Amino acid sequence: MKKLENHTFVIFGATGDLSKRKLIPGLFDLFIREFLPEKFLIIGCGRKNISNQNFVNYSLRKNKHLINIKYIGMKSKIREFEKYLRYFKIDPNNEGDFIKLKSFLYNHYKQNRIKNKNIIFYFSTPPSAFRNIIKNISSIGLNKEQDGWKRLIIEKPFGNNLKSAKSLNSILNKNFKEKQLYRIDHYLGKETVQNLLVIRFSNPIFESTWDNKNIKRIEITAAEKIGIENRGEYYEETGALKDMIQNHLLELLTLTTMENPTKIDSDSIRNEKLKVLKCLKLTNDKFENKIVLGQYTESFVRNKKQKSYRNEKMVNKNSKTETFVALKTFINNKRWKNVPIFLRTGKKLPTKVTEIVIHFKNNKNIFNNFSNKSSNLLVIRIQPNEGILLKFDIKKPGEGFKVINENLDFYYSDLSKEKLMNSYERLLIDVINGDTMLFSRGDCVEEAWKYIDKLSNEIKRNDKIKVYGYKCGTWGPENSNNLFEKGDDWRYPCKNLVNDGGFCEL
Repeated sequence: MKKLENHTFVIFGATGDLSKRKLIPGLFDLFIREFLPEKFLIIGCGRKNISNQNFVNYSLRKNKHLINIKYIGMKSKIREFEKYLRYFKIDPNNEGDFIKLKSFLYNHYKQNRIKNKNIIFYFSTPPSAFRNIIKNISSIGLNKEQDGWKRLIIEKPFGNNLKSAKSLNSILNKNFKEKQLYRIDHYLGKETVQNLLVIRFSNPIFESTWDNKNIKRIEITAAEKIGIENRGEYYEETGALKDMIQNHLLELLTLTTMENPTKIDSDSIRNEKLKVLKCLKLTNDKFENKIVLGQYTESFVRNKKQKSYRNEKMVNKNSKTETFVALKTFINNKRWKNVPIFLRTGKKLPTKVTEIVIHFKNNKNIFNNFSNKSSNLLVIRIQPNEGILLKFDIKKPGEGFKVINENLDFYYSDLSKEKLMNSYERLLIDVINGDTMLFSRGDCVEEAWKYIDKLSNEIKRNDKIKVYGYKCGTWGPENSNNLFEKGDDWRYPCKNLVNDGGFCEL
């Protein structure tokens, strides 16, 4: 890959956790791979009154996410990378600070003889600060593109309901063009997610069977081993439905079920995703039989005590906020009519894993009496062990026509000796190159919220929907299995792609 175009990377909220864990390490990796341009600058903006050297120490020299086995022997590279970092104290509510920022930027361009004043703004701040930052960027003209492109990256959450999402989109659209906006979802930067459309549409063996005639059901799981960490206040306001289903899982659902786009470009792909979201429906059956909510409770995992959600910091001791959601939904169109789609996400589950599972229908044939009634299964693993697993039937050697289910697996790590880019690195490159394909468009965000608002309202008014406790280190409330027809169950994934079952490595 050639070096990226000259630009300045401005991080609002640069002294926060996201910048330290993901953004600075991601940019450093791009530097190590020699992708960054010669005339490149990172400006960290924050409310704290700290020196430039303290910012460098925080972001690089004392950053545990850099100082680990991956970067052994790279201290000289870290010192070299320091020249790209500057700190700028800025109050999101103070227009004067933004005027000073613009002056600083333009002096940098003049001193380094940079003609194109390309800027990326990254919002790594609480959503409450978005409005004033957008307003002040625009009031001093840093949203205009006469002298170079200007791009804005926004971290989720994109609002907390349809009304707030529309309000956020309104202020964004008043000050920026849609092509300047990058609503980031790091799940979409995974190599397997990017390849999902290629797997579907380039392989006739899949595309010709990718419909309700051949597929029995689809599962999408995003499991997390950790709890809410120090995000109690945020989680109490959000819960798993809004934190994970609204963005990550619905994005994966649309990519899995969308129609073939007319072109390989951002608008064509996002148009097809929007069509899927518009066809999502709440079942006509009893809603309480189609959703299960859970909250992790105190337990022991490997003899280590795990505290309950209610004992986390900033969490109500009588909280009914869900940390687990299992949902059965449908897409009301010709291709997917009557195919159930199961979404599952949760905290404090047995392992960290995200995957899409396609269950094909059993084929009625003369060998059915010799099999264990298994069917073809396609597993698209997003993380970890990025890859693809296909389960298929073969004859067991030496035992007549007894049929057994075996694995055919592929791993992305086998394609190259080089380390795969992480999701943030991949998405940052897309922003610099002006590729919006893997980022959410405003109308798609609003349509996803419209669906989630319907779910939330139904949960509130239906007193039959309870929040069930589940022990840390388990796969959530046992009654989540009741979403399936008799004889079916979730796939219980393990860290290793080819392993599955009720128990796996913790």
